[in-house]
Amino acid sequence: MPKLRIAFCGYREWALELFGTIRSNPHLDQPTLIKSKEEYDEWMSRHPPVLDFILFVGWSWLIPPQVLKDYLCLGIHPSDLPDFRGGSPIQNQIISGVKKTKISLMTLAEKIDEGDVWLKEDLSLEGANMRMIFNNIVQSSSRLLNRFFAIYPDIQPERQSHGGGCFRKRRKPADSRITMRQMETMELEELYDFIRCLTEPYPNAYLEDEHGNRLFFKEVRFEAALPK
Repeated sequence: MPKLRIAFCGYREWALELFGTIRSNPHLDQPTLIKSKEEYDEWMSRHPPVLDFILFVGWSWLIPPQVLKDYLCLGIHPSDLPDFRGGSPIQNQIISGVKKTKISLMTLAEKIDEGDVWLKEDLSLEGANMRMIFNNIVQSSSRLLNRFFAIYPDIQPERQSHGGGCFRKRRKPADSRITMRQMETMELEELYDFIRCLTEPYPNAYLEDEHGNRLFFKEVRFEAALPK
């Protein structure tokens, strides 16, 4: 079977780490790595060769409709689609109390996160900070993609059922504020989840007083009570 010809578009640290885990996969034919919008635009201007697909991982820029039409464009979404479609899926799941979820490999469409789903892989959202969680994402994504490379093109995607899913908006820096009301009403583990999913590289959780002074939380640790 001919090797797969793909391009990998990603610039975030975890995305580049993921590329490092899959680049030597025996089913791939020297995948092309594109690490910036400038590289992407220049590459596209040269009319890329025929590809099996383009994989976008943690990509922040809109993909033109013509590119979606001319190429099979795939993306990785860290949720069990159609649940938690939309922005900030990691934070929105953790704040909602989700500990175990999926990584979904989907076809990119003009409407955000509504493309067909090819495969899913288990993903743990456990970890005291985003470094640990991104490590989980890299490991799960690597397993997912290596499975996919081994069976493509002998696989068909499934259309998402949006009736039971949910859509969440992208979080803003102001959403990282912990109000006094939250301090009074949230359980300790809920506060822990709120803070840990907003560690670097995201806008950190913070308290703000009546004078505008802010106290930021860079790291957090939770110790469960011992059984009595």
